[in-house]
Amino acid sequence: MKAAESRRALLRWSGWFIAANIGLYCLLGLRYLLVYRFPADLAGYVYVPLALIGQMSLLAALPLGLLLLPLALLWPRRGLLQAAGALLAALGLSLLLLDTQVFAQNRFHLSLLTAALFEWSTWLFTALMFCIFVVFEWLLAGSLWRALARRPGARRGYWLTAGLACAWLAATGLHIWGDAVAHTPVTQFTRYLPLYYPVGAKRDLARLGWVDPDEVQRRRLAEQRGDPGEGQLRYPLRPLDCRPPQPPLNLVMILIDALRPDAIHSALTPRIAAFRDRNISFAQHYSGGNSSRMGFFSMFYSLPSTYWRAFYNLARPPVLIDQLQAAGYELLVYSAVGFGSPTLLDQTVFASLADLPGEGSSSNRDVTRQWLQRLRASPPARPFFAFLYYDPPIATVAGDGSESLPMDDRFRANPKAWETWRRYRLAIRRIDAEVGRVLDGLAARGLLDSTVVIIASDHGYEFDDNGLGYIGHASNFSRAQLQSTLLLHWPGRAAQRIEHRTSHYDLPPTLLRQLLGCRNDPADYGVGQDLFSGKEWNWIIAGSYSAHAIVQPDKIVVSYPGGFVEVLDAHYRPLGRSALDPALLRESLAAMSRFYR
Repeated sequence: MKAAESRRALLRWSGWFIAANIGLYCLLGLRYLLVYRFPADLAGYVYVPLALIGQMSLLAALPLGLLLLPLALLWPRRGLLQAAGALLAALGLSLLLLDTQVFAQNRFHLSLLTAALFEWSTWLFTALMFCIFVVFEWLLAGSLWRALARRPGARRGYWLTAGLACAWLAATGLHIWGDAVAHTPVTQFTRYLPLYYPVGAKRDLARLGWVDPDEVQRRRLAEQRGDPGEGQLRYPLRPLDCRPPQPPLNLVMILIDALRPDAIHSALTPRIAAFRDRNISFAQHYSGGNSSRMGFFSMFYSLPSTYWRAFYNLARPPVLIDQLQAAGYELLVYSAVGFGSPTLLDQTVFASLADLPGEGSSSNRDVTRQWLQRLRASPPARPFFAFLYYDPPIATVAGDGSESLPMDDRFRANPKAWETWRRYRLAIRRIDAEVGRVLDGLAARGLLDSTVVIIASDHGYEFDDNGLGYIGHASNFSRAQLQSTLLLHWPGRAAQRIEHRTSHYDLPPTLLRQLLGCRNDPADYGVGQDLFSGKEWNWIIAGSYSAHAIVQPDKIVVSYPGGFVEVLDAHYRPLGRSALDPALLRESLAAMSRFYR
């Protein structure tokens, strides 16, 4: 009986110790609000404290609960629990305090990459604060035990637990609503909290009929009448000075999901191969992401994927789209997979388009048909920008049969990879026919001499190239998943094959300078450079849905959620933490913070 009573008392003490630390975490978390510019909006004001309380509760309760509750049940020793609780709580408070300092200075959160650059004074300060927190937590633990011993029957903890749970649920519900209706005063706060990944259900609510996508788009455009990034972003760093050449050139971007440059073959993709051979091709071109979302972000914004959340939350389109609209271009956009999830182009790249197509199902043939119908409907009265996004049907195409395909000898070492490789080639061959129809339509209208045409892919696709079992994309940052297609027809420029390393980051500077006559230094709005400058990158930042990597020709430094870092060689084999280059880390972290206020 005494053992049961002891466990009950220790469990009760653990709960109140966790609750007290939630309060301490919230107090430290107030520092995030010192650098946050509150919107003039009731929902935004309500959401911020709820989200802060909910996230601080999780950060405090999860590690302490996972440690203290099992100890109280399995090894009920008061001294052990108080010592373990004090040490872990002190560590958590020290890390949170350090994170608030990092975020206040750089606008990103603590990770092993940032920690690798700390001076000894920072570590000394953190160690000193840890010691102070240990003493404080030990005194707090003893005071709580004595206070609870004096009032053994009090049950207020249930109400406190219910209140904290309600705060978390309310913040979650507000974010689901804010994300679904593009209410930026709510969504813009997300990146200010560490390890905060709120729930979204935009597509589900639209499917249920609870959200009208057209009304969401009207709301988004209304909110963009001011500066969508006011108070959070410095983007661009300086106003753009653009004087488009006359007569203006049209722009057509043909995007093919996951098209590897080495999959282009005259016997498999004859139209794309002919386009490559007659125009400008980039032999070592890399995406800024291994997923469509981050690939498009780097292609249109010339910014690392670490900025994606801020731009999405604010529904801030890229300056490339701003300048196309300012120059009077007609924007015509078509996609076989829509503009919502997973790319979320509707709230990033094309957030400023009033007539963006809805989420209805489409097909690759529909994309071509809709574009050709528009092209035939009336002669272009003004320059146009056309975006045609094709999705090769790799998962649904029939992969069996005895038909011999080009490059059949590749990837045979892995039967699953080879089967996917066969489906991939059959799917790409279908897209090649659609691309041919698009090019024929431009030629028939006599537009090729006045139109810049880009054929590109958002990212690469792996068929176990590195022998590690990876097939597909969005799973690692090796060359197979990052190397992308970029082919360019530019009136007046001769055909050539460019061998130096280029990236998606270089596309916006090229178009802004060469097509739209913008005189700014590309560093005013991105991290890329003109494709025709002759310069190659020594490192780029590549992103996925959660992780990101600093990619060098011979080394890859991957940063995962939670701060874990892995250093790999070009074939994705571990090199060890000692391979970290402090100078490179400083450069990359500067690039990831330069456009925040």
